[in-house]
Amino acid sequence: MRSTTTAVLILIISISLSLSFFSPAKAENQAPYSVGTKGNLLSGYATVLIYHKFNEPGSPSTSIPSTVFESQLRYLRENSYNVVSLSFLVSLINEGKKIPPRTVVLTIDDGYRSVYTHAYPLLKKYRIPFTLFLYMEAAGRYGDFLTTEEINEMKGNGLVTFGNHSYSHKRFARRPRGMSEKDYLRWIEDDLYRSEHRFRELIGERPLFFAYPYGGYNRRYREIVQRHGYLAALTQDTGSVNTWTDRFLIPRNPIVGTWATIKKFQDFLNTEPLHVTGFSPGYGVLKKNPPTGVEAVISNIVDYKNIGVYISEKGWLKPRVDLSSGRISIRDIGRLSRRTNRIGITAINRLTGRKATFFYLIITPR
Repeated sequence: MRSTTTAVLILIISISLSLSFFSPAKAENQAPYSVGTKGNLLSGYATVLIYHKFNEPGSPSTSIPSTVFESQLRYLRENSYNVVSLSFLVSLINEGKKIPPRTVVLTIDDGYRSVYTHAYPLLKKYRIPFTLFLYMEAAGRYGDFLTTEEINEMKGNGLVTFGNHSYSHKRFARRPRGMSEKDYLRWIEDDLYRSEHRFRELIGERPLFFAYPYGGYNRRYREIVQRHGYLAALTQDTGSVNTWTDRFLIPRNPIVGTWATIKKFQDFLNTEPLHVTGFSPGYGVLKKNPPTGVEAVISNIVDYKNIGVYISEKGWLKPRVDLSSGRISIRDIGRLSRRTNRIGITAINRLTGRKATFFYLIITPR
């Protein structure tokens, strides 16, 4: 009892002062790592960032120069952002606790060798925790990916949390043509079991966090991941995180390609989560194409202006807005031809002047 009380007091102090150093631990004990000591407090939400490759000009859509990456880490430190572990953020969501102001989580997908050669030295230099989601078939095996020795070295540092990014890195969100529903679900399960077995071989423990390959998900996939005992799963939908966020659909903001700039980086940090309490069509595979318009209910809608709807292949659309019910709607969006689309609901917070967003993935049925 005495040790538990002490741990709680340490956690409270670290949040209130935002000055504690990151120390590796399980989710219930991890506290924020502060990279600065000045700046005004922001309304509490978290920005989760996703990176892939570093200093690989041959992959412009997924790579970022290490000089730009370091400028972003420096910006976080100089502007008093609290870079916390994914475990700590998920524990706040689980417990319904307020997220500290200026909270940021760094994640890296796939586990390319350029993470070790270019990103890892900078993350050590700034003492910033991060989560590395490993493509398990490639990890420790393929030439472009981390070796077993590099993984072991990173594991011993204490800054990194390893997560599962599937075994084969297939597009699991859409059932392949000609595959039955039963075989489709078994395909997902089998890949998860293989990835978890390989993860235990490399890391020595079971994975607690999962990143959907290509950011693709649907309801059945989400349910399977949750049933496997993960604490959280992460998408590639842009947006920020609050305590109402579904911890198996945590959005992440990609810092890659043309978005790998300090300006876009700052834009992501300054984007608030929009609290959408209901929406249609639902995420995942559509029941029919074309869908019956788009509807959503926004909490405290009177606090927002310039409300818009974005659909990947349709662009920006202006919805009808009912302030009394908080409901927005677009009756007809037409047939969708792309395999996947993201629907986004955006607005400007009248109180803060900031952009607020909510994005999710839809998949056209075959």
